[in-house]
Amino acid sequence: MNEIDPPIIKLDEETSPSRDTHFFQIDFLKALMIFLVIFDHMVSWNIKNDLGVALWERISIPVFLVILGFNMGHSFRRHGASSLKQVYSWRYFKSKILRYIVPFAILYAVSTFIGLFMYGFDFELMYNNQYLNHNHGFINLFYLYMPFWGPGNWFIPVLFQSILIVPFLYWLFTRSRILAPILTLILTFVVEIIMQLIVFFAQIGSPYSSWEEVYLYTMFASSLPYYLSAVGLGLWLSLGYKLTKKRDVHIWVVILVLLPISLGYIIDYQFFDYRIIIGGERFLRGDYTLLVFPYSAFLVLLALNLLPKTSKSWISRKISLISNSTYHILLTQILGYGMITAWWGTHYLMDAPFNPYDLIDLVAVWILFVWFGVGWYKIDNQKDIFRKILYYLNFFILFACTLLFVFWLQGFWIPISLIVIMCYAIAAFIVHLTIKRPIPRLIVLVWTAFLVCSFIAMILQVYLLPPSYHWMAYVSMLIFFIYAVYFTRYNRYIE
Repeated sequence: MNEIDPPIIKLDEETSPSRDTHFFQIDFLKALMIFLVIFDHMVSWNIKNDLGVALWERISIPVFLVILGFNMGHSFRRHGASSLKQVYSWRYFKSKILRYIVPFAILYAVSTFIGLFMYGFDFELMYNNQYLNHNHGFINLFYLYMPFWGPGNWFIPVLFQSILIVPFLYWLFTRSRILAPILTLILTFVVEIIMQLIVFFAQIGSPYSSWEEVYLYTMFASSLPYYLSAVGLGLWLSLGYKLTKKRDVHIWVVILVLLPISLGYIIDYQFFDYRIIIGGERFLRGDYTLLVFPYSAFLVLLALNLLPKTSKSWISRKISLISNSTYHILLTQILGYGMITAWWGTHYLMDAPFNPYDLIDLVAVWILFVWFGVGWYKIDNQKDIFRKILYYLNFFILFACTLLFVFWLQGFWIPISLIVIMCYAIAAFIVHLTIKRPIPRLIVLVWTAFLVCSFIAMILQVYLLPPSYHWMAYVSMLIFFIYAVYFTRYNRYIE
């Protein structure tokens, strides 16, 4: 497979497939942006409106989209992909299926079960309450919106569509050295404008006049073409990003032409409530538009030039780990905020008037979602299928029960079975820190079975068994616990 020169620039030490193509700058940006995503879904607009978030916080998704184009451009170039057959290879699709589709399918199933549990196993009640105030409808279920909805779910169809669309964009970029990249970048802006024009002339979007328009706008706002220029700018930066290199003159298009327009629009949009109004109707619906993305692309460009390309420190390795886990962290916070929405009726835990103690909740949510998200990522990289299944059971039960423990703690009543599960979680954490060698699979199996037994006991205790019969659940857990301890004592050396 022959490597082709990227348009405009030649392969150098920053893009050559023979060299390390890892970018710590990108790792740092992704890690930072996922913290902003969690912040965005927790802090209400009653607070965010006064913080100038368009300039620093609402950049998270635009930056992710720019990085998506940047990474895909480098990935295809590194593998020497030039034809449609090469960019749409089975290796490419297999990696995307395992990386994105399989984890989401697991989340879809698990979140639905957890949602049913929180709504008393009443699907209709869950469906009608979970997303009722967010313009949800039955048709959205066919657009990758989960029955047990959580904020950030809309980005999943955008990401899945990128699997099909971005390779074709890259192929267009590489048709010639100079003209093709320019025309393709323009095409991404044109497509996005067409999408906005359809929404504008059809008068769909806020304010809504019918449920059909609600569903239709959701489909537009959850599609990659609606944000295509961000990906195009990412591909544009992947051609070369060094401010000091003459061959990378194309990046000055972003700095000198697009940035002033974008920055001016964002400032007017945020601080002066400027909106493009034509004939009494708003044009360019949503916060993420082609007039916003150049500013985000500029921030990515600054990071690429100001931050080191490689870093070997301990904190750098942790940042890179969080960066690699951003998709799993996104899925984790979708489930977590979905549970919070079901319990409190909203995922905005921080609302006006501002309470400084809410910052403690924010830090706790950051730690919880990021830590569990990284754990999920590590599970997905587990090669042993048997262990992976056991770890999945541990992961989702412990994550759900951790949040349920917090919820019930405020009601001053906690099922004993849930207390047992939390003790299990603490013990598992201590074992993970102290025992470095892999625990025998059969021992993991037995303790996972005990965890599942305790979880089932909690369900029975909450919904089915009257208080006078709770002892049945306690006895079953005790018997299983004694067996697990006995089995571990006499089989700890096997494997």
